[in-house]
Amino acid sequence: MESKHHQPGITTYIFGPFRFIPQRQLLLRGGLTVRIGGRALDILTLLVRRAGDIVSKNELLTFCWPSTYVHESNLKVNVAALRKALAGEEEESYIATVAGRGYRFVAEIEVQRAESSDTRPPALQSLPNLQLTEVIGRADEISSLAEKLKHARCLTIVGPGGMGKTTIALALGHSVLAEYSEGVCFIDLSTVGDAQYAIAAIAAGVGARQRSEDTLSEIISLLHGQHMLLILDNCEHLSPTVSSIAKRLLNALPTIRIFATSREPLQIEHEEVYRLPHLSLPGPGEGTTAAGALEFGAVRLFVARASGRRANYVLSDADAPLVSAICRRIDGIPLAIEMVASKTFPYGLPTLLAMLEQRFLLFSNGERTAPLRQQTLLATLDWSYRLLSDDEAALLRLVSVFAGMFRLEDATGMAEALSFDATQTIDGLERLTSKSLICADYQDGALNYRLLESTRAYATERLSDEGEREDALRRHAWQILALFERAASEQESRKKTGWMAEYAHRIDDVRNAMSWAFSPNGDQMLGVRLTAAAIPLWYELSSLNEMQSRVERALLATKDLGDCPKEVTMKLIAAKASGMSFAQHLPLDTEMAWKECYKLGVESGNAKYQIFSLWGLCSYLIYTGRPREGLAGLKDFISLAESQSDWSAVDEAYRMMATAEIYIGEISSARRRLERLAAQNRKLTDPIRFARFQAEKGVAVRCSLSLVLWISGEVTRAMQVTRAAVERAEISGHVVSHSNALAVFAVPLSFWCGDYDSTERFLEAIDLNGQREDIGVWRESCLFFKAAVRAKQGQPGAAHELKARLRELIAARNILRAPMHYSMVAEALLDAGSLTDAQDLIGEAKVLAIDQDANWCLPEIIRISALIELRCGKSEEAEILLRESITRASAMGALALEIRASLSLSRKLVGEGRLDEACDLLNTSCGRFRREEAFPDLAAARELLLSLQSSDERSVSFA
Repeated sequence: MESKHHQPGITTYIFGPFRFIPQRQLLLRGGLTVRIGGRALDILTLLVRRAGDIVSKNELLTFCWPSTYVHESNLKVNVAALRKALAGEEEESYIATVAGRGYRFVAEIEVQRAESSDTRPPALQSLPNLQLTEVIGRADEISSLAEKLKHARCLTIVGPGGMGKTTIALALGHSVLAEYSEGVCFIDLSTVGDAQYAIAAIAAGVGARQRSEDTLSEIISLLHGQHMLLILDNCEHLSPTVSSIAKRLLNALPTIRIFATSREPLQIEHEEVYRLPHLSLPGPGEGTTAAGALEFGAVRLFVARASGRRANYVLSDADAPLVSAICRRIDGIPLAIEMVASKTFPYGLPTLLAMLEQRFLLFSNGERTAPLRQQTLLATLDWSYRLLSDDEAALLRLVSVFAGMFRLEDATGMAEALSFDATQTIDGLERLTSKSLICADYQDGALNYRLLESTRAYATERLSDEGEREDALRRHAWQILALFERAASEQESRKKTGWMAEYAHRIDDVRNAMSWAFSPNGDQMLGVRLTAAAIPLWYELSSLNEMQSRVERALLATKDLGDCPKEVTMKLIAAKASGMSFAQHLPLDTEMAWKECYKLGVESGNAKYQIFSLWGLCSYLIYTGRPREGLAGLKDFISLAESQSDWSAVDEAYRMMATAEIYIGEISSARRRLERLAAQNRKLTDPIRFARFQAEKGVAVRCSLSLVLWISGEVTRAMQVTRAAVERAEISGHVVSHSNALAVFAVPLSFWCGDYDSTERFLEAIDLNGQREDIGVWRESCLFFKAAVRAKQGQPGAAHELKARLRELIAARNILRAPMHYSMVAEALLDAGSLTDAQDLIGEAKVLAIDQDANWCLPEIIRISALIELRCGKSEEAEILLRESITRASAMGALALEIRASLSLSRKLVGEGRLDEACDLLNTSCGRFRREEAFPDLAAARELLLSLQSSDERSVSFA
């Protein structure tokens, strides 16, 4: 079988716009990481290695799922995901299906190999790709800056807007990439509108966890000892905050360097400032010929951009003086050159020069205090703006309120302020697009519009100057409210993929509308309604931290308003209660929040939220160690859901009921329920659903089933189902579902099965999710199991670290599996020789198990109690306890725990010379499992049984 680790060194496969590095599980498109599941990357690995050959389905299944049986549908789902990730604008085909045989990689591939010593972490090479044509006239600056970086800890390139600072930063990053062993990380701060989010942007850029307590410490911890360059682009609007962050990073991390772009210095220690000049310009009397003019960077840029509008343009000797004069008029500012060059063919060079001269002579900057070059750029923008008709200018101002892409209906809504109908709006957009002030492109079959950032900033300023800003922001907020109220109403009737494609990219518009609504001049009621309407999107984006903070703000506003509709308040409280469930430390008032939500649901007659709040309350009861109370509440849940014909909610109630039954020891009943539900969600290719009850339905059912299969002794199938749940959650793109599947099921089950390598891989996957969205509920549990793995590996001090992690886990009110967790720590301490600590903890485990009716883990608690008694020399007491453990486990159908207890007792019996008793016991316990079942505890029991039987046969033979 071909190995996934094909050969030593680093191999890179290059095809189309992609670079694929299998050893790092890294797929790049244009220098940016392509997010895709691990199985899909494994499929790509084998296909590119055998490019041009047919790779059979069996070969792919064996390569991607070694030693594991999976259905062929898993392969189809992952091939489909891979094809989607590789799909480009030209829809070039990379993978061909060979009917009845398999797949073939059909694209041309270039293979590059490097020595394996290149260990640069791929996650930190976040440097966007750059075309050589983008760096015209800046070779000297880039070379000079690269030289300065060799001795400067912090180098800031300072200049006005439009000078090309970002382009130079990117070019510099590429030129020095080889000099930094951990790479170059480019962080764009231009999209950060509020200084409080600057640290989050930097954390996201370097891949650090965004902990609310101290995200900067997380960044420092991640980058400790790393030799790398951080590029902080567009710092000016966040200058005090970025200065403070940069200062702390430089003081704490002596091996990093910072390169910043800004309109003003950061003014911190270690900073060296480089003031960026304009592009080189021909002086008066220079540049009178084409050859002479093209020696200057400004002219070369002008010609390149003019050629972009008409490919056959070549600078002539006749045009050279005009182009040289135009470049001088706009002071060699790259952005101004690009804008003017784009007008070359509509107006012609003589007219352009004349218009520039008139505009610059007549233009007055008024109260502006910006530097001269910045005033010149504004003048250029102003000139382009003044060429518009009044209607065009008014429409441009109005659409500047949109944060990113917008559609025709958005613009039409804003244009109602101008009394435009749809036809007038379409005409206005077309004219603005033709004049390069609005960009238009097709995505997902729809025409989308956007403004360049510089254009948007300029148009926004004009909006304020005209006294239209407040009215425009109000209209924008009402439009976004209508959009997301529609989105909320469509959620249950539309496919998730289409819904997300239409609404997910509008999140920045939501944020901007909320900022205005809750401002002194805003409309708090509108903000409250908008917050409630956006809740479904936050759920699907797994942005629970943001949702929680926004909801808290809206709830404060409801107190000020006093007459907020109950239904809106109900939605906010439901989101608050739901968000509480994911807090690092479960708040004590979570139960009260769910009850308040249910009360409001009853008062407003909203059955949907009554159902949701009952689910939340029952879930809370079960997961805080009150399973019988939860079961009682689930009966009301089912009655209400059935009365509404809400069969999806009924299924969820039965899943939760099965979960509670597992913990109280009613294993058979729980398994019957979950097998029925699993039959309805059998295929991995079933449509991905919305996460109505905090987890995607197909994922949740598989997770619960995996737990009951494990405890029933079907360990192999349990791990197959667990991996299927994790895979489906990853495909869904829902971080909460994926992390829940990993942290609550995959990690503990793989650990209890004795597969510690898988446990560590699952924990690594959770850490990666934590870099995308830091949701605290799983943090303490993951730290606990990391310590548990180290304890199993016999690392010094790990058992006592595990004990400390247990206390943190309980302090966070992670109660549901606390008795089992206590027993795990007790066994680890016993193995480490800490007998007294082990006795104390197993005593606490017994008390907790009784208080919580946690019968599911009592056999394990009793087994470990017996081992402690045995260590104390109390052989008879230990045997009584072990037999009790076996009896309890057998009565529940908990074969996974029964075999553990039987193995422990058999070893004791063998040690006492009672070989026949040990043989009979193991024969009975092992006989309960299918022959093909295999996991460490069962394997050890079978091995001991075989040795006893062989010994008995030898004795008979000898006699």
